[in-house]
Amino acid sequence: MSYPLDRLDVQILAALQENNQATAQALADRVPLSPSAILRRIRQYRDEGVIAADVSIIEPGQVGERISVIMMVQLERHSPEAVSEFRSHLARAPQVQVCMEISGAYDISCIAIFRGMEEFNAFTDANIAGHPAVRRCEASFVKKRVKFTTAIPL
Repeated sequence: MSYPLDRLDVQILAALQENNQATAQALADRVPLSPSAILRRIRQYRDEGVIAADVSIIEPGQVGERISVIMMVQLERHSPEAVSEFRSHLARAPQVQVCMEISGAYDISCIAIFRGMEEFNAFTDANIAGHPAVRRCEASFVKKRVKFTTAIPL
């Protein structure tokens, strides 16, 4: 069920997507509400699950060399149990940043980040190539990140 947004909700959420550490006063400077009214709305967004998490986004290159990989996985078996088990298997892997069940020639698309080729090879050997539900996997290595955002268009 979706949360009904009015124009003030959209303004507050858009501002929070830019900077979730903005003070209530800074938000009130942008949105025509008092700081206390803004804080009440933000509390309600969290209670209702509109705001799923407050996180810090780390620049991968600032914490050592990393390679990003887009993996496309075709499953051998499409039973609900096999698909669910494989999705859960990937969701538990800390290297996997995004995992989506998709339509088309492939069944699962993942974006993962590794410290290097050795870690990537070990991951695919242990989690993809050796998994009984997997028919095949193709990996593409990201040459350059052109855009990255977690913001949802409102």
